[in-house]
Amino acid sequence: MESITKQLEDMVEEKKVFKSGKLFKCILGLNVIEANVFSYLLKHDNVTTMKLTSVFKKDRSSIQRALMQLSALDIIEKRSMSLKEFNEKLGEGETNKRGYLYVYGAKDLETVRVQLRDLLDRWYKSMVSYIENLDSIFDCYEKDGETC
Repeated sequence: MESITKQLEDMVEEKKVFKSGKLFKCILGLNVIEANVFSYLLKHDNVTTMKLTSVFKKDRSSIQRALMQLSALDIIEKRSMSLKEFNEKLGEGETNKRGYLYVYGAKDLETVRVQLRDLLDRWYKSMVSYIENLDSIFDCYEKDGETC
């Protein structure tokens, strides 16, 4: 129990509120850069990889790996946008540039909440099952000479 207590203490700020980065790390298994990128995308929409590299002072490949992980977790969206549309959203007006780029944004907050609750519920149920079947661990220990 002490280790769980210690983990919870480490996750809580002075104001007794979970830090989002620690929450994302705990429930989603995100590393620091992934948690930071996800937090940024929750507040900003239509963000390019180049923007994220400048915000976080990380190389492009690190940002792309973080985006791939977040996309695999299905908590962000990637979409193609024309350079013309992108520049208009930035307020840069007309441009002669042609082509497309990828932009990223977090899924809506309620979708993320549902996913986090689902992951937490599944983890909780697996821990309850583990505790309920604790006696089988001792059987395993007695037969094989080590714990399962």
